[in-house]
Order: sequence, then structure tokens, then C-alpha cells
Amino acid sequence: MKIFYIILFSLLLISCDNFQSLDPNVKKSNTGICHKKGTQYYKQTKNYISFDSIKDCLKSGGRLP
Repeated sequence: MKIFYIILFSLLLISCDNFQSLDPNVKKSNTGICHKKGTQYYKQTKNYISFDSIKDCLKSGGRLP
């Protein structure tokens, strides 16, 4: 039974796009724009994929504002 819960928890982590960080350094919006922490639209961006750096965001296909 313990293994079942470990597998279930792992699947939940994988399925959650924003689980990486609740306060990421960079957010890539649904439109593909990379917003770095502290920039104008960072806080307004609610649906995003989080990244550790702007470089990682750009490598994933994102673009600068």
C-alpha cells in the first residue's frame, strides 16, 4: 500500500506544471513570453511554466517581452 501512495504522489507531481516553484525566477506565459522576477508583467502572469533562469526559458522556445 505504501508503494501505491508513493506512485500516486509522484504522478501528481509530474502532472502539475507549476509545482517546480511557487515563486519562480522566470515565468513563461501561455503566449511564450519569458517574464523575469521583478519585471513589469511578472506578477500579472498567472498561467505559466516556471524556470530557474531566463536562459532556460528562452531555450524552451520562449521569447523576451
